[in-house]
Parts: sequence; structure tokens; C-alpha cells
Amino acid sequence: MTSPHSSRRPPIPGQWPEGKTEAVPSCPVCGSGERDLLHADLADRVFFSAPGLWTLWRCRRCRSAYLDPRPTRESISLAYGRYYTHSEDGTTSPKVPPLRMRLANGYRNGRYRAALTPATKLGKYIGRIPPLGWAIDNQYRHLPLVPGRILDIGAGSGEWLERVRGCGWEVAAVETDPIARERITSRGIAVRQSAQDWLRSADSFDVVTLNHSIEHVHDPHELLGAVFRLLNPGGQLFLETPNVDALAHMRFGADWISLDPPRHLVLFNRNSLVDAVRSAGFTKIRYRNRPTPLPEIYRESQRIAAGLDPLLLGDLEKPVALHLLKLRAILQPSRSEYLTLTAIKE
Repeated sequence: MTSPHSSRRPPIPGQWPEGKTEAVPSCPVCGSGERDLLHADLADRVFFSAPGLWTLWRCRRCRSAYLDPRPTRESISLAYGRYYTHSEDGTTSPKVPPLRMRLANGYRNGRYRAALTPATKLGKYIGRIPPLGWAIDNQYRHLPLVPGRILDIGAGSGEWLERVRGCGWEVAAVETDPIARERITSRGIAVRQSAQDWLRSADSFDVVTLNHSIEHVHDPHELLGAVFRLLNPGGQLFLETPNVDALAHMRFGADWISLDPPRHLVLFNRNSLVDAVRSAGFTKIRYRNRPTPLPEIYRESQRIAAGLDPLLLGDLEKPVALHLLKLRAILQPSRSEYLTLTAIKE
């Protein structure tokens, strides 16, 4: 049965504006010029806002992937005309059984200093049992125990910062999207257009988070270097990004939703991401466990393959292949959908 929201959406016709692309002759992650074609003729089939076809290359040395050619820094905003930051979040949270809610809130309150109700103190201890607390730890991005000052780069509407502000954190944001910046400002949160803008004002932070942000930037090393300089000694980086070695990428190829051209300029794998973070000066780099997003990624990639809008509601077939992929994701972390890590500036 097909959902009434399962509309077919053709890619945006036309080409990217002439003179508004740039060549990328070497890998933005390791600098190697040796590469292989990964996917050709990729179109924006997620938000349907970017014209043109795009080519994704795979670096032979570090095995990261990157677009060449790609939009220039001055023109990349054209790809975000219908991006999620332009819409209010109209989703509703699924109903949670009362006991589970009380336990989850108890863990949020005990571990992250939230003040949620209803809650039971028992949750503080239950949530420490793997994997029971993984979803909440990922929701709060593995924040340190003692609140301080936090900068979220790629903050969207600022909803996450508002949540952790309720846990005692002093919050600030980086957001390039002017519409999203207005929403952040309306929440009473200081926001600037780039990490360099915060550097110029000599600000410093105890935590910087890059949650699905680094894949959008032209120079990942420049960003990680700025983050390192913004952090106080002992400060923590949280980073999450799609994994080019993901199981759903292996399954769906050019229809994998996390390709998202031309917004995703660089896609890392487990080793290349650690190397990039380490080269910026970070130590104590630690990959973190999180619940697998495979069911959602699988459904959305299925819909792309069928020529449908991936972000609208639709029935999800649950073939045996999905269950096998979920099991393999647990047994083989290098094939996880997302790479999630923390690192320290010593």
C-alpha cells in the first residue's frame, strides 16, 4: 500500500550557475591526487533544491570520498533553498510507555543535569547499563559531567542548544544559513556565521560540537584547526558524520541518502576521520556507541531508489536484508551508518 504522501519528485532541471563551481584536484582529507570514480551523475534527490549533476570520487590513499567539481563557497548557499533549517519542526515524538519515560528522564536528570518530569532516580543507574543509555548519550552528545561553555557549529534552529542550556550550559552557535540564524537569535542564543568569527573575538569554549556539519565544509582541516583553537585546555570535541563505508551505502550505492549532493562535499571513513582529528592536535579520540539509524536510512534510500521523495511519509518494507544489515552493523563498527566520536584538547 502506498502512502498518499509518496509523491514522485524529479531532480531539479538545469545546471549549476556557470562559473560557480571549482575543481578539486586532490583529496580534501589527505591531499592525495590518486582517486577512482565512485558515483557519476548524482542529483539532488533529497531536498530537490540544487540543479546540476555531480561526480563523487574515492581517494585511493585515505578512502574518503569528495565531490569534484563542487560549488564554490560563494555559491553553495544555492543548494540550501529548501533545506530542513528553513522549516519548523512539525514532527511529533512517539508515545513512550510511562515507566520507560520515567527511567529515561531519570537518566537525563542524573547524568546531564536536566530537570525533566516525570522521572525516577532509578533511571540514573539503569541508563548506565549498555546499550540502555546509548540513545540519550547521543542525544546529549556525551557532554562532560560539569557544565561550562559550549559552541555548536552548524546549529540549525538552535533547538539542541536550548535543550542543553536547560542543563546549565552557557550556549553559543555557528550557523551559515541566515533564516536559521534568525531562529537561533529568537531563542536568545549568540550566533555567528563562522568559527573564525568566534576566533576573532577571542572567545573560548569547554565543548565544541560538530553534529553532521563537517561533511558540508570545503576545508575540513581548516574547520578542525579552528575548533582546536577555540577550545580551552581539557576541552572536548563531539563530532558525528556519515560514514562512506556504511552498510546502506554498500546496499543502495548512488541511491544512499547520505550522499546528499551537492551539500555533502566530503565523506569520511573511520580511519580517515581519526587521522583528520588527530592532525588538528586532538588526543584521547574515542568512538562512541549509538543506536543504529539503519531503519530510517534504509527506508529513505529505498524511496530514492523508487524515485520518491525520501523525507515524506511512506510504508517501509522490512526485508530480511534490513535485519541482516542491523546485525552486521553491531558486529562491524567500521560499517556503521554514522561515525560518532569525542576527542580532547590537552
